[in-house]
Amino acid sequence: EETNKFDFSSIFILCVNTMNGPGLLALPKTFSECGIIPGVIAMACMAWITQETCIVLADAILETKLKTLQFEADFEFTDLARIHLGPISEQVTIMMLSLTLGALAIAQITIVAQALDAMAIAALGKSYGIRYYPFFEVSQSTSSSLQPFGVNQSMVSVGFLVAMVICVALGLMDLTSNSLPQYISFALLACFVVFSGLHISPLAIESMDLNQSYTGMTSWFGNDPASIIGVAVFNYSIVIAIPSLLADTRTGVNFGGATSGAIWGVFTLYAFIGCIGAIVYAGITDNVIEPMLQAKTFHGTVASFAFVWAIIPPLPIYTILISRNLEQVSGRPVLSKFLGVFVPWLLALFLYMSEAFGSFLVWTSILVLGFTNYTIPLLIAASSKSAISTTAVDSKDEMPDTRSFMTVLLNNIRKAWADEIGRKALVLNVFTTSILILVICINVRSSYIA
Repeated sequence: EETNKFDFSSIFILCVNTMNGPGLLALPKTFSECGIIPGVIAMACMAWITQETCIVLADAILETKLKTLQFEADFEFTDLARIHLGPISEQVTIMMLSLTLGALAIAQITIVAQALDAMAIAALGKSYGIRYYPFFEVSQSTSSSLQPFGVNQSMVSVGFLVAMVICVALGLMDLTSNSLPQYISFALLACFVVFSGLHISPLAIESMDLNQSYTGMTSWFGNDPASIIGVAVFNYSIVIAIPSLLADTRTGVNFGGATSGAIWGVFTLYAFIGCIGAIVYAGITDNVIEPMLQAKTFHGTVASFAFVWAIIPPLPIYTILISRNLEQVSGRPVLSKFLGVFVPWLLALFLYMSEAFGSFLVWTSILVLGFTNYTIPLLIAASSKSAISTTAVDSKDEMPDTRSFMTVLLNNIRKAWADEIGRKALVLNVFTTSILILVICINVRSSYIA
């Protein structure tokens, strides 16, 4: 029913929350490395690319409904891949989508679990964990760091269990039933912005006075401008959610306005935290929450805990999106819900304290996330300008695919280039995919040197 679907404010808030996550915490260090001006420019450029990608993908969904005559159908991300790119591409897309959303979810799980333990230690003086290998025991920690139990430990903490109970419960609900938690998350995010500003602003003024520079401990142009490229690409992971959000939006809602407003709102947040954090904490940490907690001030503590609780409600959105797309491919709702909601937590349960697993998540993001969030949607948008059917097509049926993949691809490119939106999708795709390849090369080179 329309009354159960998202309105303008709900879409805006859900998009903001989905883009808010652990990537925000590393921005001060990244801005200090690349410089304030390159940092702001890169984040703004990527915000614009993300906005345009969302627009052309939403247009592709409309084109799909018109050309298949399924005006009331809800097309998920994998449906679009099958219809416009073929059944093989659907299988590749669901694997990439599951890896992307799973990596985002587990990265957020790790930050949330660690921060909840730190919050328990700040409030109660200690936190507990259960070690399950090489022997079973109940451990406790009084360390005020964000890794109170250390790394490479075979154990699960109280913070992890609390987060798991909340997120699994929300993940078992549908997307629209998560509206209230998203409003709470947004309010907590606003609280984080206010109190982090109150905590950092005096320190920023002090840093500028001490260094006799408006940039404090950092500079307008840093020593490593390329360091911002990967961060800019991977901090706007909203495009993959567009088909599901559009399917659950009320008729007549300005969906494009809500998503664009959210993207530029998040850009403002990124620029604020990146700039002011770099002025104060340049090169000190890749997690701005840690020095705020260690300062043990009222504003810093409130900001830290508000951020932690703010990123809990968006976490189940990733698992819900996995479930919905798996269900479209497999047609098995129970199995899809299990794989989407429980498997990420089961993986994190045994591996979230492992440094090696952290590296795996980083490389998954580098190698998969950008292509899933930009290359595939833009390819779908360009391909949607080709004729796919003149009669109604069941979204669960495989589209006929009698020609080779390359022949179909080249034909779609020619037809897309004849259309204004298709041309935009193609140009954006070439540009963004080139950036992604550059990011991979930079990271491979950095790893090789290290």
